[in-house]
Amino acid sequence: MVEYPFYAIGKYDSVFVPEFNWGAMENPGCVTFHESYIFKTDVNEKKRSWRAHTITHELAHMWFGNLVTMRWWNDLWLNESFADWVCHLCTSKFKLKKNPLGDSWIDFRIRKGWGYEEDAHSTTHPIACDI
Repeated sequence: MVEYPFYAIGKYDSVFVPEFNWGAMENPGCVTFHESYIFKTDVNEKKRSWRAHTITHELAHMWFGNLVTMRWWNDLWLNESFADWVCHLCTSKFKLKKNPLGDSWIDFRIRKGWGYEEDAHSTTHPIACDI
């Protein structure tokens, strides 16, 4: 068993930030999220699913971080791919009477297809590159 890497900090925080430039970003002991993840009205299943995936994706970064992923920025793809896989693994375990998150593995396959499509563009850079 591996302890939480930032255990010395003594806590884990999630902070929702107005006008944050990204959807979310992991920092030691704290994940910052764009304020749009706080729903002010009733939202559809897709938006709730996207929020759950983002939270678990960032938590995967926080927990596993560099323990099992990249050693340097040229392997950033591995870090992101691993966090994405873990978030779908986690959300696939949600057992609710009526699962508002849908089927996480279908979402994973759709996202994988989107990745292949993006990778086919002439503007795409190599998966691993010199930084």
